[in-house]
Amino acid sequence: MKDNSRGSIKELLPIAFPIFFSQSVDVLMVFTDRYFLAGLGKEELAASFTGGILYYLICNLCFGILGQIAPIVAQYRGAGEMETGVRTVHQGFILALVLSPLLYLIGYNSSPYILDFFNHAEKLHENELKYFRILSLTIMIASIRLVFANFFIGIGKTRIVTLGALSAVIINIPVTYILIFGKFGFPKLGIEGAAIGTVLSSIFPVIILGINFFKKKNREEFKTSTSFKYNKELTFKLVKYGFPSGIELLLNVSGFFFFSMVMYSYSSEVAAATSIVLNWDMVCFIPLIGIGQAVGSLIGKYLGEEEKEIALKSAWSALKIGAMYSIIITIVYFSFTEHLVSIFSTPEDQGRKEVYLYANMMLKISCIYFFFDAAYSILGGILRGAGDTFWVMVVSNSIMWATATTVYLTKNYFQFTPIHSWLSLTLMVFSLCIIFMIRFLQKKWLDRLMIR
Repeated sequence: MKDNSRGSIKELLPIAFPIFFSQSVDVLMVFTDRYFLAGLGKEELAASFTGGILYYLICNLCFGILGQIAPIVAQYRGAGEMETGVRTVHQGFILALVLSPLLYLIGYNSSPYILDFFNHAEKLHENELKYFRILSLTIMIASIRLVFANFFIGIGKTRIVTLGALSAVIINIPVTYILIFGKFGFPKLGIEGAAIGTVLSSIFPVIILGINFFKKKNREEFKTSTSFKYNKELTFKLVKYGFPSGIELLLNVSGFFFFSMVMYSYSSEVAAATSIVLNWDMVCFIPLIGIGQAVGSLIGKYLGEEEKEIALKSAWSALKIGAMYSIIITIVYFSFTEHLVSIFSTPEDQGRKEVYLYANMMLKISCIYFFFDAAYSILGGILRGAGDTFWVMVVSNSIMWATATTVYLTKNYFQFTPIHSWLSLTLMVFSLCIIFMIRFLQKKWLDRLMIR
């Protein structure tokens, strides 16, 4: 009897929901940190955002490579070669142990020069550097967690990923509050306390995922405890498909970082407003990443089974979910703009009204592009899940950096306002969505298979 649920929204949601809930929990930690830091001042609020982006910039090459574990494991699973999929996971652990210390050293030593380039106000620059240097201690922890998490995503068991993330936020919120404001006898550490709280809480998901990876059921079913031997062929395959994703993330985040730094260079008020709006965008965008990862895993599985029609059906199901979700977020943004901005209440000062004015205008512009941003994100997940990572890298990086460069030049040589620069971001999202949709409709990705 034909199973009509395969490739449907009904099949996708149980896989996607734990993933985007897990990632939403991660974002909740950052969101909470910024909520607390807003009580200290606009410089601390802005610095936590730029310091966080710089962290992701430094570690995204590693994260992009390891993120390709899930679709590769899914394809091996679909082809009935799960033992080879697990050996691919083992190569991920080896790469994480090699790459993450190297990236930490690069980030620690290069961060002062990167931040100096944008000539931010002294207090903002100082806080950015403090936050980044502590937060970057989580690179190795996050890399190991990513390997574990992508194994579970690849086999469709995503609830444990959610449990791990939930443990982090349960620890993070009270610890961060105590360390930022110096409660219960602890010293008041401010922005450094926010970073320390994140480092401490990030350990717990690794413990939970690791215990489950090696538990008896998974040892027997998937042979997860087999020796961690280096395999040149599997490592090459992981790097072959993961490296373009890593470069894509690295260059995309660096372009976005560059764009953010240009926005921050207008004034501390524009910097705070940008942080507020991007914080909301980040919170609302995370579920779309979860949908993209879930559909990428399903597509990998069905392409491994040589079920192209079901893979295509899964892709359209994900796009339908993304469309419905983006409509809801757009309504919320437009209806509750002032309330969403006022949640990040900074201390009374001369520039507070200007912060809220810019933030209100930027958030309303976000209503225009969120639908296209949702489609672009999910289309990217679909194409990566099939292994079309090189094309995704070239197109997304080219458009991102073209936009970032344009914003820099127009701001410094043609005196464009912050709102003009924000509209350039909107145009970029439109362009990416249209180009990715054309690639998707051509259906060449259905003929790709990473495991052969």
